[in-house]
Amino acid sequence: MLLSYFSSGFPSHVKGKALDLSSDDMEYFYSPFDGRIERIEKFVVGRPNKFAKVNYDYLILLRRENGKLIKILHVEPFITVGEEIKKGDKLGKFLINPYTGGDFLHAHIEGLRIKFPKLTKYDERGIGKVVNKCKSYFDVEIITYSTAGNLRGLGCCGGLLNASLPYAGYGGIIGIDKVNEVKIGKMKFFVHSVKKRNIIMFEARKGLIKNWEYTPSFKVLEGKPIYGFPLFEAVLSINSLPRVRFFIKNSNFNEGDEVDVWELINSPSSLYS
Repeated sequence: MLLSYFSSGFPSHVKGKALDLSSDDMEYFYSPFDGRIERIEKFVVGRPNKFAKVNYDYLILLRRENGKLIKILHVEPFITVGEEIKKGDKLGKFLINPYTGGDFLHAHIEGLRIKFPKLTKYDERGIGKVVNKCKSYFDVEIITYSTAGNLRGLGCCGGLLNASLPYAGYGGIIGIDKVNEVKIGKMKFFVHSVKKRNIIMFEARKGLIKNWEYTPSFKVLEGKPIYGFPLFEAVLSINSLPRVRFFIKNSNFNEGDEVDVWELINSPSSLYS
């Protein structure tokens, strides 16, 4: 199962208050909670995205048994308002809309108390195999991954990398509290101080994260890059292999090829045929 905290440009992610969660079949969303559906609202998404298959999204509000309200997006529901939901129930189908097109299929979830585990194993080699090759991108499943608790990810700067770069201009390194510098490929970033434990956040320019809800947020809503055109997105996993998606058209790689992710990030020209 894939998940991500910091590869989205929406403010709740930048603040560390949301996560994107897939499923093992990467088609249907299964509720992680027991609860009751309080609200379902369908709305049109005006943001452009060449990968989108539909132009709408759903807002689903689920009241957990502890009384807390959970917000869910990017899922077309199979359930109705007032229905009781048990953990593991099939809640709906993932949408490929202007918010999610080009990303791994997922549900956006807010309302959780998010904690990050401490690093338990570190491996920065980044060796993986190409899977799911499409016309505009291909995915690499990371074999030599790092771990933090039950999370797996691409090892970077002493922790697990979770980011979409250079597009979003920010990201997170999970499992650690301190780092001397953040250098990813040829890109150097500033460390942004956060209060949460076991997480380092970084930004392309000082003040980017602090002032995200101003110009950067509006750029995201227009589908425009914050820092540069997309090269790759590194996401995490639980009980499966983490992935890195390279946004490259007509690459010279085929499914099953073994690649060195860091070599591709350090020398992007090698991605082209």
